[in-house]
Amino acid sequence: MIFVCMCWYIIACHGSRSQAKCHLVASDHRMRRNIVALLLAAGLADGSQLQTAFQSLVDGLSQKYGYAMQIAWRSDIEDFTVAAGHHAITGKAVTAEDTFAFGSGTKPYTAVLLLKLASEGKIELDRPASEYVDGILKRMNGTSMVGLFGADAAKVTVGHLLRMQSGLADFDVSGFDDALLKQGGSVHSPLEFLHAAAKQSPVFLCNPGQCTSYTSTNYVLAGFVALGAVAPTSDWTSLDQAQIFPQPASAKYQKCTFADTGSLNKTLDIPGAAGSFLRRTQIYGQDASILGWTCGNLIAPAGSAAEFFYDLLIAKRIVPSEMVAKMQEFAPLNVGWAKGMIQYGTGLMIQQASWNATYPPVMGSWGSYVGHGGDTYGFLSESGVLSQFNASFSATANEEYLGPFVKNVMVCTMIRVAAKVLLDQDVFLKCGVRPFPQIVV
Repeated sequence: MIFVCMCWYIIACHGSRSQAKCHLVASDHRMRRNIVALLLAAGLADGSQLQTAFQSLVDGLSQKYGYAMQIAWRSDIEDFTVAAGHHAITGKAVTAEDTFAFGSGTKPYTAVLLLKLASEGKIELDRPASEYVDGILKRMNGTSMVGLFGADAAKVTVGHLLRMQSGLADFDVSGFDDALLKQGGSVHSPLEFLHAAAKQSPVFLCNPGQCTSYTSTNYVLAGFVALGAVAPTSDWTSLDQAQIFPQPASAKYQKCTFADTGSLNKTLDIPGAAGSFLRRTQIYGQDASILGWTCGNLIAPAGSAAEFFYDLLIAKRIVPSEMVAKMQEFAPLNVGWAKGMIQYGTGLMIQQASWNATYPPVMGSWGSYVGHGGDTYGFLSESGVLSQFNASFSATANEEYLGPFVKNVMVCTMIRVAAKVLLDQDVFLKCGVRPFPQIVV
């Protein structure tokens, strides 16, 4: 028998190191996870148990739904990715190294790029975005932000874009999306996305700075801000989005790409499936520009995304810690899509994976996490940090018809499994593709 005593805790472990059964008595559940981490580090608990449980989870979900998928987990103690499913063309089993499309999961990377430029004195977050963007718009299309969106565009700051507070309408509507996919073999400039947003009515859902409304238009404009700051006379495809990664870049980032133009399958390993079960379009050979540049062009394995959120929010080695704190100053979405359901900061969301939670979600409650979701042609993703475990994660699947699948099935069940394996807690979360009483296990 091994006894470990530490400040309000008594941990009694019976049996061999490989088969230790431990009972924890604690007066502070927040500290309990630290002791679990110590046990894992000391070999008193089986560090592979979580990976085995996650592998069983994705195997079962892939078999039930037919999707290819990955879940990655990164903490001080464990670092792994599990995968399930098969390549739709070759039939090859999906591996941990295969890449998926992350859609709006790109936005935290774009926000970090602009924060990095701000820390270098190349942009100011409180300055009008037009100061950085207009020169490029004039050169590319003979226009400006005011010319595109009207007089209120002059009031939109860089910070408004990153915090979803510009008030601008979204281009991401069914008519535009469908037409774009039908012409998926052609190159589509980010200007097309801005022109589509400018055609919406109203163009502004509120005065700049007066609401928090999710729109991908903000993050296309953010890309032009970055380009205007570093290479105002260059083509949009020249923007180096990967400059944000710590140097030397770890192996996890080697397969992380930001696809601008060229066939998706140059960097996308797993084909996606867009549309309903009856009418699906394979996402694999289209031009990468359909992803929307800096609002949605990340292609990576889940392990790369989990590493990014670990480096950003836990290790804090991507941008200065004071900027990490600013990224997490959240406000609930209060106009438009997901009103009251999500809190938004600077390129980060607080989301809730369980149907039985209260909204807007708050950090620290079971089922909630800080990160970002993504929903693009043929793919869904969720990545972020779970405070209960001081760990980051990423989950992705090659479908987008069942919109809540990754968040409300994969991530929700993943949290329940992790709570049981690591903390021996039975956490009640309602997981499933719809808020029905049945819980997916």
